[in-house]
Amino acid sequence: MRHHVFNMTYVLLGLFAAVALLLLGFLFIPGPTPAGKSVEYGMTFSRPYAQNDLHLNPDDVLSAALDDLGIRRFRMGAYWKYIQPLRGTWNFDELDKDVQAISDRKGTIVLAIGQKLPRWPECWQPDWAKQLPPAEQQAETLNYIQTVVERYRANPAIIAWQVENEPQFEYGECSRTDPSFHKEEIALVRRLDPTRPIYTTDSGELSFWTTFGKSVDRLGVSVYRVVRNPTLGTFRYFFLPPSFYRRKAELLSPFGVPSIYVSEFQMEPWSNKALLETPVDDQLKTFDLKQMRANIDYASHMGLSPVDFWGVEWWYWMKTTQNHPELWEAAKAIWSKG
Repeated sequence: MRHHVFNMTYVLLGLFAAVALLLLGFLFIPGPTPAGKSVEYGMTFSRPYAQNDLHLNPDDVLSAALDDLGIRRFRMGAYWKYIQPLRGTWNFDELDKDVQAISDRKGTIVLAIGQKLPRWPECWQPDWAKQLPPAEQQAETLNYIQTVVERYRANPAIIAWQVENEPQFEYGECSRTDPSFHKEEIALVRRLDPTRPIYTTDSGELSFWTTFGKSVDRLGVSVYRVVRNPTLGTFRYFFLPPSFYRRKAELLSPFGVPSIYVSEFQMEPWSNKALLETPVDDQLKTFDLKQMRANIDYASHMGLSPVDFWGVEWWYWMKTTQNHPELWEAAKAIWSKG
């Protein structure tokens, strides 16, 4: 009997090892790019990042992205901090201007709404809202979301709503969003505008994507190739082939993972300090022209669409203030091919 149990243990361990090897091979051995699948490329544009972090004129950056690079798909944040700086006081001037600029060029916008939106510090609550009790904060968040959706839902340039940004990923000054409240936010947007899809986002490398189920229509995932950690130093995701993200989604689809796309593809350096405090030579150690070309090639072989890049403000800063136009010029090739 003891011998039989001993043998069964080895059989089970062998089966477990075989399944593990198959899963690892499925995820990490490069797979072919799906034939006949074209990729739509877009860009995240952040007015606060251009203005506050890089000391640029955001109007100039957006105009150059539209008219020189030819970008027509954008993701933008409706930053609550700036839209409602005081309780009861609304200011849509800058967001209206950006939406109009893109709309005038027949562009499209995924408009991100919520407390947690793209770009550091991730949390974009107004200071006055942070002082409120939790229940009151949530009520004010829903009021802000409703105000934004009602303002822009008649605009055909808005093609989707992104409700919160990486709400279940612990990054930035925000804690994770309460899942039940996130569902309440999504339900509100769906009631206010049943005609448009609803997205949210998650970390491409560090999450399982199973939190959201079918509450959203699509899930955007981030893709980072070279990062820096204060402890580990520079870390490269060299072991993840382009097919990894698509196959990960296929593997997890029985667990409720919705259709995925790339909402944030790294196209700028990773620094643990503000870029203006980081020497350009140090920035180029994690992202230079060679890395940019490699990232463009990687994105084209993922078999996912759309792919929204991340870094147009930095390309513009490098071109106009640092005498490094090569990144901007390389970006033109992305959209010149249509």
